[in-house]
Amino acid sequence: MIKLKFDSGVSRFLLASCLVVVGFQNCAPFEVSTSSSLNSFSECRTGICEVLDLKTVAIDSSETVLTSMLHLAGVSTPSTTTLNTYAAQATKIPETGKVDQVTAPMWVALTTVSSEVCSDLLNQETAANAQRAIFANVDFSRGPASVTPAIQADVIRRMARSFWSRNETTQEKMMIESGVTEAFGGTSTAGDTRNQMLFTCIAMLGSLDAHKF
Repeated sequence: MIKLKFDSGVSRFLLASCLVVVGFQNCAPFEVSTSSSLNSFSECRTGICEVLDLKTVAIDSSETVLTSMLHLAGVSTPSTTTLNTYAAQATKIPETGKVDQVTAPMWVALTTVSSEVCSDLLNQETAANAQRAIFANVDFSRGPASVTPAIQADVIRRMARSFWSRNETTQEKMMIESGVTEAFGGTSTAGDTRNQMLFTCIAMLGSLDAHKF
């Protein structure tokens, strides 16, 4: 378990599990077929084929990662803190996006940048009269006890579709929920509810599935 401290005018602490943040990658690079031969597929129907021969492709590069995160999260205007954090962390992210350049410092950098983008997302959606795309059913005036399993599941589903362009798997949902329970079980303030949503966002926006292509 890693304890991350971020400072964006007001110090805040957030417990983040490395298992949750990078666990979705299964310790393997993203792979797609690059062959044009029909012999590479065991079955093809209506244009959908099962891929048998696989090759590694890429992840977001240092030049594209912030733009990608802002787009996925729907953040229209990044804060100065986010821009400064990205500038400080970009050197740790591969310039080419090659998967063989993935390192532990890179994942720390992605987590750090995603924390600020997620904070911007929360600020954007909790502003007066804001249209909420992610936290539609979360009451930020109450403690985490008000976040029912159904509400937490709804947030995870909305983030999965926005960040990963798919629904979360049962295993991914269980991993996130386990991390949330461990970090926020027994907490009671409205600020803890915000941190719970921040935790969920960082775990999902900082994961490999949000950056591979």
